[in-house]
This record gives sequence, C-alpha cells and structure tokens, in this order.
Amino acid sequence: MLLTQTDKASPLALVQQKLQSADQSLRITENFAFFEEQVKNLGDNLSALCRGLAKLVVVDIALSRDQDNPQLIFESMNSTGRELSQADLIRNFVLMGLEPSRQTQLYEDHWRPMEVGFGQGGYGSHFDSFMRHYLTLKTGEIPNVRAVYEAFKTHARTPEIVEGGVNALVADIHAFAGYYCAMALGKETDKRLAEAFRELRELKVDVAYPFLLELYDDFVHDRLETADFECAVRLVEAYVFRRAVCAIPTNSLNKTFATFGRSLRKDRYLESIQAYLLTLPSYRRFPGDEELKRELSVRDLYNFPRRSY
Repeated sequence: MLLTQTDKASPLALVQQKLQSADQSLRITENFAFFEEQVKNLGDNLSALCRGLAKLVVVDIALSRDQDNPQLIFESMNSTGRELSQADLIRNFVLMGLEPSRQTQLYEDHWRPMEVGFGQGGYGSHFDSFMRHYLTLKTGEIPNVRAVYEAFKTHARTPEIVEGGVNALVADIHAFAGYYCAMALGKETDKRLAEAFRELRELKVDVAYPFLLELYDDFVHDRLETADFECAVRLVEAYVFRRAVCAIPTNSLNKTFATFGRSLRKDRYLESIQAYLLTLPSYRRFPGDEELKRELSVRDLYNFPRRSY
C-alpha cells in the first residue's frame, strides 16, 4: 500500500530537509509542526521522548497474490478507529487488483487529477458527494449516504461496465468529476454558466446534480448549446426557489431529479425540460406566477432560509 503522490513527496521533503512543493500535504506538514513544537517544549528533558519512541512498533504485512485479497483487508480497516472514506475505498477497489504499471498509469492519468480538482481539504467529502450523484445518474437509484461504496461495487460489476473495462470506467468518472467541480466547486470558466451555477449553489440544490451532470455531459459533447444549458440551469433555480417560497415540501426533489433524464427529448432539448417541469403534478409542481405572488405577500421572508438569495 503506497502513499498518494502528494503525501509521499511531503514526508520525503521533511526527512531530506528540502523545501515543500506548492501542493504539499497540509496534514503531514501540520502534524510535523505539532511534533516539532512538542519536542522543543521538552527542553533538556528527553527521557519522555525516548520512552515514547521505544513504544513505536513497525508492522510489516506480506500478502500472497494467489491466496489473499488486499481489498478485503483494506475494507476491514473500517472496523477500527476512524472509518475510511468512501473515496479511499472506491479508489483502492478500482486500482488494487491491477498490475503496478497499470495502477500507476490510471492513478496519474485520472485519479491524481481528480484529487487535485477536489482539493486536499475537501477531497474526501466532495468526492463522496460527487460519487453519490454520479451513481444516481448512472443507475437511476439514489444510494444511501453511508453506502456509496457498496453501490459503486454493484455498478462496477454490472456486465456492461465489466465489458467496457476499468480504463473506460475510470475515464468516465474523471470526466464527470470535472463537470461536478465546475458546477459545485466554482471552477466553471464560462462566465454566464459560472454565474448560474453560483446562484444555484446559494440555493443549496445538491439534489439537482444528477440531472445537471447529464446536461453538462451533453453540453461538452455538443448535444446541448451553451444558451440552452444556461436556461436549463435557470429553470432548475426557479423551480427550487418558487417551491421554497410556496413552502412545498422538499422530500420529492430527490426522485424528481433522479428520474428527470428519462423525460428528455434530445432533439428538442430545452423544450422537453420546460414541458417536464410544467406538467409535474400536485406536490411536485412548478408554482406559477400567481401562486408565487400570493405567497410572497404573506410569507415571513425576513426569517426565510433563502432570504439572502
């Protein structure tokens, strides 16, 4: 089991007393500074430090490729101490069974750029959220927050994914992770789309991301024009905000956006989105202008959660 690229370079630089790179591991650097400060505070009393160092134990576990399953051993670490992130479990599930050269190639070409895109501080949480939306889009089912890894394993073992191969799977995840970073983490370069995504983030409409990921993929592959994509995002924004003003319960939104893609007519893309939203019934409805005006006049908007928006 190897450290990731950033985590490997940082301790080597510390041991060799070299300058850290710009993308140094923040946790390793902070931990080193903590222990350095503790040692300084000991002054001339080094006995406590020596007693502590004497308790350190190095554990070396050797596995037989023919008999042992390293992924199962990695998963079992969940039962002790802090749980492993879904991101770590998924990465190791994808890479661990491969030959070292393929592991390196896939990590450097796809996984490492994703880690950088999500950022050190939020890689685990952002990736876990992204993967839940990705799997919702790909499978039509919404995974439980704590069972994203299990849902991913099921998805990765479906015949069509197995047939496509691990390279295609990781490349697809990498592409959709880029879309997610553009929308959810403010990395969009198109100014008009960036503004639309920013306002959507203010509304905290995470449930819409499975649908928006499909739209972004079609946008990248020239199946959806920029202006229509922006308009679609604004429709989602209006739908969520109007429902909030009209105090319509939000528990149906997950299902609404998880299944939205099935109603798309990609030869009449924007029109099919408009039609779908306008024909939603009852508690899933898109509030009209009159309902919105009426509710705006009677709601306590000073204490409205989305007041700033």
